[in-house]
Amino acid sequence: MSFATARLAASTRSLRVAGTAAIVAPYSGGEYAEAFARKGWKTVAVDLDARLRPLALADANIRGPYADTVEHRGSLRHTVKALRRLGVTAVVTGSVAGTALADRIASMLDLPCGNPATSQQRCDRGAQAAALSAAAVPAPNSVRTTSLSEALKWAELFPLSSYVLAPAAVGVPVEPVVCTDEFQVSVSWPDMRRAAARHSGDGHLVLAENLPGREYLVHSVTWPGPQGQPDHLVTDIWAEKRFADGRLDRTDLLDRQPLLTRALSIYTLRVLNALGVVRGPVISRIAYSATRGPLLISALAVPGPPLANEAFQAATGRERFADLVDAWISPPPTEPVPVPTGRRVVRVHLQPTDGGDGIDPWLGRILRQLPTVEAVSAGLQPHAALSTPLASTEVVLSSDEPDAVEADYRVIRALEREGLYRGGRA
Repeated sequence: MSFATARLAASTRSLRVAGTAAIVAPYSGGEYAEAFARKGWKTVAVDLDARLRPLALADANIRGPYADTVEHRGSLRHTVKALRRLGVTAVVTGSVAGTALADRIASMLDLPCGNPATSQQRCDRGAQAAALSAAAVPAPNSVRTTSLSEALKWAELFPLSSYVLAPAAVGVPVEPVVCTDEFQVSVSWPDMRRAAARHSGDGHLVLAENLPGREYLVHSVTWPGPQGQPDHLVTDIWAEKRFADGRLDRTDLLDRQPLLTRALSIYTLRVLNALGVVRGPVISRIAYSATRGPLLISALAVPGPPLANEAFQAATGRERFADLVDAWISPPPTEPVPVPTGRRVVRVHLQPTDGGDGIDPWLGRILRQLPTVEAVSAGLQPHAALSTPLASTEVVLSSDEPDAVEADYRVIRALEREGLYRGGRA
C-alpha cells in the first residue's frame, strides 16, 4: 500500500504556473493558498493521516484553492517522492502541526528551510528557552517536563512569588495558568497535560517564572539575504492590555519610533537568529519590564489569525499574506516594509457573558456601523448562525484620528453592558 497519495485537479493541468508550493498541515485556513494563487503559483496541500494528527485536529478540513493533495501517512520518502513528482519548489508550514514535517520535507527536496534538527526551537516553549540561553540571549527561567515531581523540584530551586504553567507546544488553544504555589501547580497539572496532548500530541508542559511587565506581539518576516544569510524584518508590534482578572481587553498597534519598540525589535532579531529562523513569518510574544528588559515568552513560526491580518492591512494597506508569500519566492519580487506610523489600529477583544447564545441583532448592527470599525469576527456578522462560537470574538478599529477610535472602543464596552449578548448573564 502506498504511504502517500496524490490527487491532481484536472482543471489545473494545463495552466502555466510560476511555481508550486506545498503547504504542510494547512488546518488554519486557506489564506496562504489564496495568496500563492494570486501570485500565479499552484499549491499542494500536505494532509496528515488521521493517525498522525493530534486528537483535536481529527476532523479538521482543508480549505483553499489547492490543485493537489498529498496525504502523509508516515513515510517521509514516499511523501517527498509524490511532491517531487508534482514539481514542488517551496515548502510552507500551514499550521503549528506541520512545523517539523515541513522542515524535513524541504530538506529532502533541497529547498530553503530551517534545520530539521532544530525544528522544535520554532514551535516549543522549552526548546526556545534553551536555545536562547545557549546563544546568550536573555530568557526566562523555566523547566520543560512531563513529570509533576520534576516541575515541583524545579520550583523549589527557584522560589518565586508566582509561576506560569503552559503547554510546551506553542500555538495550541490552551490558556496558560498563573500559579502562586506548588499546590496550584499540582491541581492544574493533570488537566493541562490532557489539553496539551489533545491539541498538540505532546504532553510536555513548561513551568516558568511569571514575568513582570506588559506583553507584546512582535510580527516579523524572514527571507534569504546576501551570501545566503537570512534577513529578518520586524514589520509591526502590538501591545496587549488586560483587565485586572487577566482577561484580554485590547491589542494596540504601536508607533515604531519610541525607544520601547526599538528595544523590542533589536531583541527580536537576536531571538530569530538563536531559533534558526531562515524564511517566513514568526510571531514573538515578549514580556517587557523596566528592570529586566525584553524576555521571550514564546515564538510561533506561522501567520497570525485572519482578523489580526485584517488589522495589519487596515494599518498599512498591505496584505500580510502577500508579503509572506514573497518571502518564499526567490528572488523576492518585493521586500516587506515596516508598518508606517500615524494610524491608530486597535483589536478589541469582546467579553461574552455566561450563557450568551448569540448577538442581539439591533445592538450588533449598531456596533458594525460605528465609524472606525474595519472588520469583525464571524460571530458578529449580520447573518451569523446561533452555533457560531462567541469566544475569541474581535472587532478591529482603525482611523487616523485616535480620539475616534477611543470613542468607538467605549461604545463597544457600553453595548456589552446593555445586552449585546442574547440570553447571557451580566
